[in-house]
Amino acid sequence: MPSSYSNSSLRSTNEEMAALVDAYFSAVSAGDRQRLLEVFAPDLRWRVPQGAIAPYAGLHEGSEHIADMMLGAVGQSFVPGSQQTTIKTKLFGEQVMAVETVMTAETPDQRSYQNSYTFFFEFEDGRIVEIREHVDTRYAADFFS
Repeated sequence: MPSSYSNSSLRSTNEEMAALVDAYFSAVSAGDRQRLLEVFAPDLRWRVPQGAIAPYAGLHEGSEHIADMMLGAVGQSFVPGSQQTTIKTKLFGEQVMAVETVMTAETPDQRSYQNSYTFFFEFEDGRIVEIREHVDTRYAADFFS
């Protein structure tokens, strides 16, 4: 973990981190941009595997840009409100939370999407400052091609 996070003046508890992560997943599912911006630090970083389809692969920066990318992907790919994320495992570290999830959704052409994801969330001053997303990019690319 970068040393800048260990010097934060406002440290989040495990319960606070879990609440922010729950709010993140709920906001993405609901398409709630304002709520995402409330849980994201303005200088948020989002890292997506290199094998992901364009334009999602790689490092993205800035909460507004990332919120728009995330909600655009969900809005174009899935029936509104059909996306559900189930957290299978939660692991806590110093200002870090890892979650193993299963995401399900229905596409506009009535196909069912289900993929496993692992996320690492980093926190500073009560907000999410980085999301590292790990997903089966091959399955996703094949599903959406």
